[in-house]
Amino acid sequence: MRKPVVAIVGRANVGKSTLFNRMARKRRAVVEDFPGVTRDRLYSEAEWEGRPFLVVDTGGFLHEPEEDIYREVKKQILAGVEEADIIILLMDADSGVLPLDMELIDELRKYGKKILYAVNKIDGPRKEKALYDFCSLGVDLFPLSALNGYGYENLMENIFRLLPETEDEGPDYPRIAIVGRPNVGKSTLANALLGKERMIVSPVPGTTRDAVDSVCSYYKKKYILVDTAGIRRKGKMAKTVERYSFMRTLRNIEDCDVALIVLDASEGVVEMDRKIAGLVHSAGKGAVILLNKWDIADKDHDTAGRLKEQVYDKLWFMRYVPVLTISALSRKRVTKLFPLVDRIMEEAARRIGTRQLNLFLRKVLSVREPPLYNGRRVKIYYITQVKTNPPGFLIFTNRKEGIGEQYMKFLENQLRADFAFEGVPVEFYVRQRKRKQQ
Repeated sequence: MRKPVVAIVGRANVGKSTLFNRMARKRRAVVEDFPGVTRDRLYSEAEWEGRPFLVVDTGGFLHEPEEDIYREVKKQILAGVEEADIIILLMDADSGVLPLDMELIDELRKYGKKILYAVNKIDGPRKEKALYDFCSLGVDLFPLSALNGYGYENLMENIFRLLPETEDEGPDYPRIAIVGRPNVGKSTLANALLGKERMIVSPVPGTTRDAVDSVCSYYKKKYILVDTAGIRRKGKMAKTVERYSFMRTLRNIEDCDVALIVLDASEGVVEMDRKIAGLVHSAGKGAVILLNKWDIADKDHDTAGRLKEQVYDKLWFMRYVPVLTISALSRKRVTKLFPLVDRIMEEAARRIGTRQLNLFLRKVLSVREPPLYNGRRVKIYYITQVKTNPPGFLIFTNRKEGIGEQYMKFLENQLRADFAFEGVPVEFYVRQRKRKQQ
């Protein structure tokens, strides 16, 4: 099921990022920040009245010669507009309507998308007279202050009414997303799994601009395989259509059941590999790490073990993920992926009974209790599983602030030692039990 996309477009300095931040703060999920694994702020999950969607900040249109404007529009913004279900065209009450606003409106209308026209920097009813300057546009206008929230609820209610109904995207087959840097062999792997030349394979980085979905079969079981565009460093993506390839890749990570994170075994783990793995981890998706091009990597009898340990050292936050050496070109070990994907999906959907969990908790607390907090004992009363995909566990304690990150990591390690949860992240939520009234 794909979440609808709301794109914010407009000139530079009209307040798009401020509106984006306000919408992004309405997120459902509690997301932990790990150094090096935070998401790029190009897009974020958002929610209104229980309906989740993605909000996208497209960057500002600048005053440039006409031909440069259209080049930038085509490369930067309209590629993102194509992905959007709803567009918020944000304008600036302080500057009034400028010719560039008119250019943008004309371009956006060509796409037949649902457009909401918002005039920002109107911080109260008295300033709504600034809307008169925009009446010549002949559209419904939404007064707004992205900074203090004036008019925000009205804008969101109108977005809510326009959000498309969630629809099935075809057969309910497991979705496998192939992600990684450009030129690590993602399309070659997709072709190997499909058994046919479905993707364009080229040594030129960035050949795959968009995600391509294909149905493949393994022993009569079907899977949807998504070959995503390679993710480059942020600087190399700036002001190009690749910013939106990156956005699509993030969407495909969000929509997949299991992500295959492809690394180049001949190069080892680089910083961008770490960033991509962080995106998968943050999205709460099951994963397999693939060391591709194993046929050309320099190796001896212990190379695989050393390289796997290097992977876990660099991707320390994903030690729960299995690592597999493959050669997509020679198709060596690629068929091992399907049983592995099935097992990871089972682990993601696994549910542990409350009684079993609390027997586990009793054993863990006998080994190590939480440290004292401000000189007082921190008690954990019980634990229960509250969600799957990924598995999530709720802990009740007498002092929420006393359950620190180190103890949570210890608890996770103990949980995995008893219940495995191979290939999937687990999430913990801490709730403080109310003290009884005297």
